[in-house]
Amino acid sequence: MAVVELKNVVKKYGRINALDGVSLEIEQGSCVGLIGVNGAGKSTLMKLITGIILRDSGDANVLGWDPGRRRPEMLARIGLISESPSLYPFLTGREHLKLIQNVKAGISDGDVDAILEKVGLAGRENDKVSGYSFGMRQRLGMAQALIGNPELLLLDEPTNGLDPVGVRDLRSIVSDFRGKSGSTVLISSHNLHEVGLMCDSYIFINKGKIVDVTKREELGDDLESEFFKRIEGT
Repeated sequence: MAVVELKNVVKKYGRINALDGVSLEIEQGSCVGLIGVNGAGKSTLMKLITGIILRDSGDANVLGWDPGRRRPEMLARIGLISESPSLYPFLTGREHLKLIQNVKAGISDGDVDAILEKVGLAGRENDKVSGYSFGMRQRLGMAQALIGNPELLLLDEPTNGLDPVGVRDLRSIVSDFRGKSGSTVLISSHNLHEVGLMCDSYIFINKGKIVDVTKREELGDDLESEFFKRIEGT
């Protein structure tokens, strides 16, 4: 069953086609990498799936809803970390998660503690975000996305600002989350190598168009060459 289904979706910014006739399906329980260079349309696609921005034309269905309507029922089932998480510097890490706890049903104080431990913020959860490093902010954004066990998890460039240990931890977190929840995950990145060990399949996007869809087992060992072969058609 497709959790996300887009057909001939177009999104323009002035004369620029940020998404140019995009059609794709993401199956329930899969982990899919959305791969492309900076400016290829990855973040636009993520925002459109959640209804943050509206498409100009085409059809879209996310978890049974039209994302353009941004129905609360749909949004309550989605977790999102953007390229630069929107955080309040005057709040603590724990207070950010309490905000979500107040609007999403079924999240206990124990769930908040567990997710802080999982993303590596235990011991710093009561510090204000103004004192967090960029990597810590990314970890808090991950905690916000994961809390409540969303059915669809969208990670937009989640490795930005993370050191090698942080990238390794991210892989472990995503793997553990999928194993326990059976949820669907979409990860955007310009680095195929960084997400290469996490995903089952990959959607390659360039200049707003889907240029290739590939299973993990179809990729060779040289991921850098695989990236350019699929993006540039070489």
